[in-house]
Amino acid sequence: MSVMCREVVENIIGYIESELDGETLRDLEAHLHECPECLEFVNTYKKMLEMAGKLRERSFVSPEVREKLKKVLQSKLKSSSHLET
Repeated sequence: MSVMCREVVENIIGYIESELDGETLRDLEAHLHECPECLEFVNTYKKMLEMAGKLRERSFVSPEVREKLKKVLQSKLKSSSHLET
């Protein structure tokens, strides 16, 4: 996995939620235009979130719990030691 591919994985939540700074966003989008595997990863992740959103409408998970889960996922992605550069 290249360094830029790893950055896509680490920044996917910020990318999808439009929370990245301009330079990171430009770099990430340039990489997505050149890397079909990362583009597929992002598209699959977006689809998964869309499907989860439909399920969430029928769930009883509070916004507070969802926010805590989001933070845990972000933390796990950033501290993941199984991703090699």
